[in-house]
Amino acid sequence: WYKGKLPHRDKIGLLQFITFRQANSLPQNVLTEIGLELEHMVEQKKKVEKRKRYEYWADQGLGSCALAHREMAMETQATLLHHDPGKYDLIAWSIMPNHVHTLIKTKIKLGKIIQSWKSYTGRWAIKHNAKFNLGIEIDSHQFWMADYWDRYIRNKDHFNNTIRYILNNPAKANLPKDHIAYKFRGLRIW
Repeated sequence: WYKGKLPHRDKIGLLQFITFRQANSLPQNVLTEIGLELEHMVEQKKKVEKRKRYEYWADQGLGSCALAHREMAMETQATLLHHDPGKYDLIAWSIMPNHVHTLIKTKIKLGKIIQSWKSYTGRWAIKHNAKFNLGIEIDSHQFWMADYWDRYIRNKDHFNNTIRYILNNPAKANLPKDHIAYKFRGLRIW
């Protein structure tokens, strides 16, 4: 979600709320506008506001929205489920048109998990772009934004609120009830 490297809490056994998005999901003019709006804020408040604004804009469905195509959403969901429960416990997920939310308990380094998800699905998307009319600009050679946003779960309330956020994200984004995003979200009894 951010330019540059984000600090990540990468400790095995943590419950982690993760969001990653398509590289073209936030156009440069939106990023510039957000930067200008926040430039005079105190750093700690700026981080929170920046995340909120990025979430808002991601929910606007900008970019190619390749994840709104059934085949891409199916492949992404299958990828999330592939190493559960071996490398992580997948607790909740939501595949939105241009970004993904997950809640997992890590069993290996978080960076390796995210890299695996993004590497496989990114290659799949570029390979199948024309076949499924995903709308990806192949010249960029980048399907996903390089970084990701993560937040470790602090307590039971945070856990429950995170699950609600993930599962309600299609409604929060005002997607119609028949939108594919409602079909590609889930909760594992944990």
